[in-house]
Amino acid sequence: MENSAVAIRVALPGDHDLVTDILAAAYARLDDGSYDGERLSDALPLMSSANPRLLKSGTYFVAMSNGIPAGCGGWTLEAPGTGTVEPGVGHIRHFATHPDHLRKGVAQALLRRCLDEARAAGVTLIKSQSTLPAQKFYASAGFSKVRAIEVVMAPGVALPAIEMELRLD
Repeated sequence: MENSAVAIRVALPGDHDLVTDILAAAYARLDDGSYDGERLSDALPLMSSANPRLLKSGTYFVAMSNGIPAGCGGWTLEAPGTGTVEPGVGHIRHFATHPDHLRKGVAQALLRRCLDEARAAGVTLIKSQSTLPAQKFYASAGFSKVRAIEVVMAPGVALPAIEMELRLD
Protein backbone atom coordinates (compact mmCIF):
# COMPACT_ATOMS: atom_id res chain seq x y z
CA MET A 1 0.00 0.00 0.00
CA GLU A 2 1.28 3.47 -0.89
CA ASN A 3 2.23 5.61 2.06
CA SER A 4 0.32 8.90 1.80
CA ALA A 5 3.47 10.68 3.01
CA VAL A 6 5.35 9.55 -0.16
CA ALA A 7 5.42 12.22 -2.84
CA ILE A 8 6.74 11.44 -6.32
CA ARG A 9 8.18 14.17 -8.54
CA VAL A 10 10.01 14.27 -11.85
CA ALA A 11 13.78 14.21 -11.37
CA LEU A 12 15.81 17.06 -12.82
CA PRO A 13 19.47 17.34 -13.87
CA GLY A 14 20.12 19.28 -10.65
CA ASP A 15 19.12 16.16 -8.68
CA HIS A 16 22.32 14.35 -9.69
CA ASP A 17 23.88 14.35 -6.20
CA LEU A 18 20.60 13.55 -4.44
CA VAL A 19 19.93 10.57 -6.74
CA THR A 20 23.55 9.40 -6.50
CA ASP A 21 23.29 9.43 -2.69
CA ILE A 22 20.13 7.28 -2.82
CA LEU A 23 21.67 4.85 -5.33
CA ALA A 24 24.92 4.52 -3.38
CA ALA A 25 23.13 3.84 -0.10
CA ALA A 26 20.70 1.35 -1.67
CA TYR A 27 23.18 -0.54 -3.83
CA ALA A 28 25.65 -0.89 -0.96
CA ARG A 29 23.09 -3.35 0.46
CA LEU A 30 23.52 -5.65 -2.55
CA ASP A 31 26.41 -7.21 -0.65
CA ASP A 32 24.03 -9.77 0.86
CA GLY A 33 25.69 -12.87 -0.60
CA SER A 34 23.74 -12.76 -3.88
CA TYR A 35 26.81 -11.63 -5.81
CA ASP A 36 30.48 -12.49 -6.01
CA GLY A 37 32.23 -9.87 -3.86
CA GLU A 38 34.88 -8.94 -6.41
CA ARG A 39 32.38 -8.55 -9.26
CA LEU A 40 30.14 -6.45 -7.04
CA SER A 41 32.97 -4.18 -5.90
CA ASP A 42 33.90 -3.54 -9.55
CA ALA A 43 30.28 -2.77 -10.48
CA LEU A 44 29.16 -0.63 -7.51
CA PRO A 45 30.96 2.58 -8.53
CA LEU A 46 29.40 2.34 -12.00
CA MET A 47 25.85 1.57 -10.90
CA SER A 48 25.80 3.95 -7.92
CA SER A 49 25.94 7.17 -9.91
CA ALA A 50 22.94 9.00 -11.34
CA ASN A 51 22.57 8.73 -15.11
CA PRO A 52 22.38 12.27 -16.56
CA ARG A 53 20.30 11.03 -19.52
CA LEU A 54 17.69 9.58 -17.17
CA LEU A 55 17.62 12.81 -15.14
CA LYS A 56 16.78 14.70 -18.36
CA SER A 57 14.22 12.15 -19.60
CA GLY A 58 11.09 13.43 -17.85
CA THR A 59 10.27 9.80 -16.97
CA TYR A 60 12.69 9.40 -14.07
CA PHE A 61 11.46 10.25 -10.59
CA VAL A 62 12.48 11.05 -7.04
CA ALA A 63 10.36 9.83 -4.14
CA MET A 64 10.23 11.99 -1.04
CA SER A 65 8.95 10.63 2.26
CA ASN A 66 7.91 13.35 4.67
CA GLY A 67 10.23 15.71 2.77
CA ILE A 68 13.24 13.36 2.87
CA PRO A 69 14.72 11.78 -0.30
CA ALA A 70 13.65 8.14 -0.07
CA GLY A 71 13.90 6.56 -3.51
CA CYS A 72 14.36 7.00 -7.21
CA GLY A 73 13.50 5.21 -10.42
CA GLY A 74 11.86 5.60 -13.76
CA TRP A 75 11.08 4.16 -17.14
CA THR A 76 12.06 4.78 -20.75
CA LEU A 77 11.10 3.61 -24.18
CA GLU A 78 14.83 3.13 -24.88
CA ALA A 79 16.31 -0.20 -23.81
CA PRO A 80 19.13 0.05 -21.27
CA GLY A 81 22.55 -0.34 -22.82
CA THR A 82 21.45 -0.29 -26.45
CA GLY A 83 19.02 2.61 -26.64
CA THR A 84 16.88 0.66 -29.09
CA VAL A 85 13.15 1.34 -29.17
CA GLU A 86 10.60 -1.38 -29.84
CA PRO A 87 6.99 -0.25 -30.38
CA GLY A 88 4.85 -0.84 -27.31
CA VAL A 89 7.77 -1.83 -25.06
CA GLY A 90 9.04 0.16 -22.07
CA HIS A 91 11.86 -0.41 -19.61
CA ILE A 92 12.06 0.13 -15.84
CA ARG A 93 15.26 2.04 -15.10
CA HIS A 94 17.65 2.48 -12.15
CA PHE A 95 15.27 1.85 -9.24
CA ALA A 96 16.48 2.21 -5.66
CA THR A 97 15.07 2.79 -2.20
CA HIS A 98 17.23 4.33 0.49
CA PRO A 99 17.75 1.74 3.26
CA ASP A 100 16.13 4.05 5.83
CA HIS A 101 12.88 3.89 3.84
CA LEU A 102 12.56 0.21 2.98
CA ARG A 103 9.14 -1.42 3.37
CA LYS A 104 7.32 1.91 3.56
CA GLY A 105 5.70 1.87 0.11
CA VAL A 106 8.35 4.00 -1.60
CA ALA A 107 9.26 1.52 -4.35
CA GLN A 108 5.59 0.60 -4.85
CA ALA A 109 4.68 4.27 -5.30
CA LEU A 110 7.50 4.77 -7.80
CA LEU A 111 6.60 1.64 -9.74
CA ARG A 112 2.91 2.58 -9.83
CA ARG A 113 3.81 6.02 -11.26
CA CYS A 114 6.04 4.41 -13.89
CA LEU A 115 3.45 1.83 -14.92
CA ASP A 116 0.66 4.41 -15.10
CA GLU A 117 2.73 6.76 -17.26
CA ALA A 118 4.04 3.97 -19.49
CA ARG A 119 0.51 2.65 -20.04
CA ALA A 120 -0.70 6.18 -20.90
CA ALA A 121 2.15 6.43 -23.44
CA GLY A 122 0.97 3.28 -25.21
CA VAL A 123 3.34 0.78 -23.61
CA THR A 124 1.80 -2.70 -23.48
CA LEU A 125 4.87 -4.60 -22.23
CA ILE A 126 7.33 -3.31 -19.67
CA LYS A 127 10.65 -4.96 -18.91
CA SER A 128 13.07 -4.79 -16.00
CA GLN A 129 16.67 -5.88 -15.58
CA SER A 130 16.24 -6.79 -11.93
CA THR A 131 19.07 -7.23 -9.48
CA LEU A 132 18.98 -10.65 -7.86
CA PRO A 133 17.65 -9.34 -4.51
CA ALA A 134 14.96 -7.18 -6.22
CA GLN A 135 13.46 -10.11 -8.12
CA LYS A 136 10.93 -10.72 -5.32
CA PHE A 137 9.76 -7.10 -5.43
CA TYR A 138 9.08 -7.22 -9.16
CA ALA A 139 7.41 -10.63 -8.90
CA SER A 140 5.10 -9.28 -6.19
CA ALA A 141 4.10 -6.51 -8.63
CA GLY A 142 3.14 -9.07 -11.27
CA PHE A 143 6.35 -9.26 -13.29
CA SER A 144 7.36 -12.67 -14.65
CA LYS A 145 10.90 -13.96 -14.94
CA VAL A 146 12.00 -14.24 -18.57
CA ARG A 147 15.60 -15.37 -18.14
CA ALA A 148 18.87 -14.89 -16.31
CA ILE A 149 21.10 -12.27 -17.95
CA GLU A 150 24.41 -10.49 -17.43
CA VAL A 151 24.24 -6.69 -17.31
CA VAL A 152 27.43 -5.27 -18.79
CA MET A 153 28.37 -1.94 -17.21
CA ALA A 154 31.83 -1.49 -18.71
CA PRO A 155 34.37 -3.67 -20.46
CA GLY A 156 35.05 -6.56 -18.09
CA VAL A 157 32.41 -5.41 -15.58
CA ALA A 158 29.10 -7.30 -15.54
CA LEU A 159 26.66 -8.55 -12.93
CA PRO A 160 24.08 -11.32 -13.08
CA ALA A 161 20.51 -10.04 -13.23
CA ILE A 162 17.05 -11.30 -14.06
CA GLU A 163 15.16 -10.06 -17.10
CA MET A 164 11.53 -9.68 -16.05
CA GLU A 165 8.44 -8.38 -17.82
CA LEU A 166 4.86 -7.33 -17.18
CA ARG A 167 1.99 -7.04 -19.69
CA LEU A 168 0.16 -3.74 -19.29
CA ASP A 169 -2.74 -4.37 -21.68
